[in-house]
Amino acid sequence: MYALVDCNNFFVSCERTLDPELKSRPVVVLSNNDGCVVSRSKEAKDLGIPMAAPAFKYKEIFKKYDVKCFSAKFELYNHKSQQVIDISTAYVDKDYEVYSIDELFLDFKTFKYINIYEYCTKIKDEILEKENIPVSIGIAPTKTLCKVANRIVKDFPEKFNGVYILDTPEKIEKALKWLNIGDVWGIGRRLAVKMDENGVYKAWDLLQKPEMWVRKIMGIHGVRMVNELKGIRQLELDAPSPKKSIAVTRSFMEMLTKKEDVRERVETFGMYCSERLRRQNTCCKMVTVFVQTNRFRKDLPEYRNAVTKILPNPTNSSILIGRVVNELFDQIFKEGFHYKKAGVIVNDFVPEDQRLINLFEEDIQNLHLPVMKAMDAMNKKFGKDKVRLGSMSGENTFGRKRLSPEYEAFLKKNTLKEANFRFH
Repeated sequence: MYALVDCNNFFVSCERTLDPELKSRPVVVLSNNDGCVVSRSKEAKDLGIPMAAPAFKYKEIFKKYDVKCFSAKFELYNHKSQQVIDISTAYVDKDYEVYSIDELFLDFKTFKYINIYEYCTKIKDEILEKENIPVSIGIAPTKTLCKVANRIVKDFPEKFNGVYILDTPEKIEKALKWLNIGDVWGIGRRLAVKMDENGVYKAWDLLQKPEMWVRKIMGIHGVRMVNELKGIRQLELDAPSPKKSIAVTRSFMEMLTKKEDVRERVETFGMYCSERLRRQNTCCKMVTVFVQTNRFRKDLPEYRNAVTKILPNPTNSSILIGRVVNELFDQIFKEGFHYKKAGVIVNDFVPEDQRLINLFEEDIQNLHLPVMKAMDAMNKKFGKDKVRLGSMSGENTFGRKRLSPEYEAFLKKNTLKEANFRFH
């Protein structure tokens, strides 16, 4: 059996660990630059506030119903996620897969002599007791059915105490006859429309279709999905794979017109890429820089451009990557535009200890390593960007204006790691 541990309204739950008075009150967490709603409490959902709602369109509702709005606290969410993962994985040793910042799968295939339902209830209770994060746990023979079981727990919280198990054919059939086809894991919006056109409204309806039809409409992916829904394992746990690229991209809170303002942001993004390369002990052989204006502002001229450079020697030095980023930025920047977004992407990685050096180019990577390691160590100890290159302003890259006093106090007492999940 698999179990899916899913944190309930995770970002909001993290906010409530800082301020218990937020419990039972409508709360929303906003995305980068405080633009859109990325997490809602149940109370906020009941007010009709949709996911990804632009914050400025709901100002009146926020004010009328005293909805508490918070900027995303990336470091806090990452910290809480790691705590939940540590507690959960202690129950299964190495048989787990971290699916996202608020979800992970646990594999109980070797647990033959325990009551898995009671075991998972202990996991749920320990996470709530130690971290004050409520979770829902769905248990089933396959990962896809785990998603179904988890959905049942969340939709009927008063009936199930945070844990539900699909362990009989009767339970599975009842669940699939209840679940809309659009809510099946792996069915997107377009595919859901096609399913409706062919009379497939519930997950159970998909199981009644011939395999030839499923294969024609969905390919081999659909056949695997049907088997998963039948309780036949098709998806195993995925081991973490090395990143093939690292991207740091941001939309600016305000459109920038001055070259040096945009340059500082782009160089800062390059520094962050370098830090992440060193964290995974790799070097990159390719760097890309892009800039773009606001495509929604039809009253302003539009411009976007990107340029890539292949490095003569792989590197993860902030100094070297900063120079390349600066050079590429000069090639694509044009005066007279209002820039809204920019980014740096590094890819084509090699292990740090397996670099192949170009005999015709000077290699100064090793000269920078002691400085880079010292800078990384100090930032890890004292907090992000406490030690930085002179070209970095040290200002908030994410544009978070709604940080609560409780969070400021929390940061004074705790040094949190940089978020290692991507936030939008």
